[in-house]
Amino acid sequence: MSTINLTQEFIVEKGREIYHKIKPHLDKKYKPGYYVTIEANSGKFFVGKTPIEAMDKAKKNFPRRVFYMANIGRLPSMFK
Repeated sequence: MSTINLTQEFIVEKGREIYHKIKPHLDKKYKPGYYVTIEANSGKFFVGKTPIEAMDKAKKNFPRRVFYMANIGRLPSMFK
């Protein structure tokens, strides 16, 4: 399995872009305080009640990636 190295700048920029595109969907479907983890290269996202739950879901699909994470209803951030 190949590993894609993405720069932090790309992850943040692309993650924010994707987050703003999916934000209306997330705001309708999930309560504030849920977390979304975004894999910037594919655009796939994973939602959990906690940051650990969202990250675990993402890591199952992309075990070697760095993700962009946002707290739904709050300002986004980036996590490994």
